[in-house]
Amino acid sequence: MQSKFVTVSVYPVDDFRGRSRVRWLALAAILGAAVGWLAWPHLIWLAPLCLLLLPALNHRHWLAPFSLMLCYHLATTYGLIHGAAVFFPHAGLFLGIGFWSLSSLAFALPYLAYPFLSWYFRSFRSFRSGGFAAVAATLITSAVSTTFPPLGIIGWTSPWIGVLPAGWLGITLVIALIYGLGRWPYEATPGVFVVAVFFLSAGIWAPLISSRAVQVSQPPAGWVGINTHLGRLRSNLSYIDASMELAPKVLADLRSGDKVVLLPETVAGPWLPGTRAIWRPVIRWTARHPEQIVLLGADVPLAGCQPLAGCEPRGRDLRPAKGYLDALVKIQDGRQTVLPDHIPVPFSMWHPWRPQGSFRMAPFSRKPETTGIDGKKAGYLICYEQLLLWPALDLYPHGIQVLLAPANDWWARGTDIPAIQRASAKAWAAFFGVPVLFAVNR
Repeated sequence: MQSKFVTVSVYPVDDFRGRSRVRWLALAAILGAAVGWLAWPHLIWLAPLCLLLLPALNHRHWLAPFSLMLCYHLATTYGLIHGAAVFFPHAGLFLGIGFWSLSSLAFALPYLAYPFLSWYFRSFRSFRSGGFAAVAATLITSAVSTTFPPLGIIGWTSPWIGVLPAGWLGITLVIALIYGLGRWPYEATPGVFVVAVFFLSAGIWAPLISSRAVQVSQPPAGWVGINTHLGRLRSNLSYIDASMELAPKVLADLRSGDKVVLLPETVAGPWLPGTRAIWRPVIRWTARHPEQIVLLGADVPLAGCQPLAGCEPRGRDLRPAKGYLDALVKIQDGRQTVLPDHIPVPFSMWHPWRPQGSFRMAPFSRKPETTGIDGKKAGYLICYEQLLLWPALDLYPHGIQVLLAPANDWWARGTDIPAIQRASAKAWAAFFGVPVLFAVNR
């Protein structure tokens, strides 16, 4: 039997699909990092671009939404590397790199569910066009990532903050764009054109948002915020020195006719009998002039707040309680009222593994962060809370007329964190349509 040999041409295998997926993942990472770097802290209206990019990138690869948001948060929170190294000098840069990378990963993890949520909602007969599925998947994943606890207590630089200055009009417009982009026929659209469509969309809605943005007005006449440059106050003695320096200045402001004086977060340190003695001249002044008010940042011991109005009752237990409240002490009419925050900074202030020196964490507190001042209802967000969605959303139903924004940013000097914090507080003030009063220690 004669054998026949047939010549067969063998062509190299080109894994086009595999390379295409890698390109889309790389494109998602680059776009996320670019949006985050450009948006914060000066062009925050660019931040919602990430939300608009989600439907198209998800259509190309299921890991693309995760890649997009991971690099977005890595680009917006890199200041943690330096800030954590300053606050925890014994840990060097390693702890800062850990906080930065792990928090960004935590923010991005919910977006692994984006393609499954999109598929789930598209499975309904009436939603097969994809628009509703894109909106639902975007709202759910972004809410889990940076709005609701537990991630909501660390979820800063949320893309939704960039829409806040335009109020509900901007939010509605972004949702409408996500809906429309979710219906886009990506099968017939080249990848480069898809990206161009999203940037064209941004070019349409961003000017509308910026033109509708509420300009943050000046605080009411006679309301002043005192900025300090005390740096890190390392001991109780340093807090006493700070109080001895600030109390005469505040008293001079009151004598000059200022109605409301706001001081930075924790600037008075532990609110103990010795500290109150230093501030007694101010307390006595307000007793004679009840129309004037001082709001002083202090660490109020949980056991020591019983005689002060505004503290949560502890029943008949008179034993010393552990921990502190990160609070404003409102001095008016010779009395002191404690105005506690809900969410102190995790790890640096709130550390449940060592309750003795920890600050109270109460994200679900029923007591709103509001108070009456000079005939107006004022809301307050103390330092870290200005970066978050959760505590600020709690203020919305209460119809505040002024926003107070005390902070202590000594540890973040040399980073963009203070600027991000200020931009976020201004965005919330614009969303509420109220003036904002700052008082910052650097």
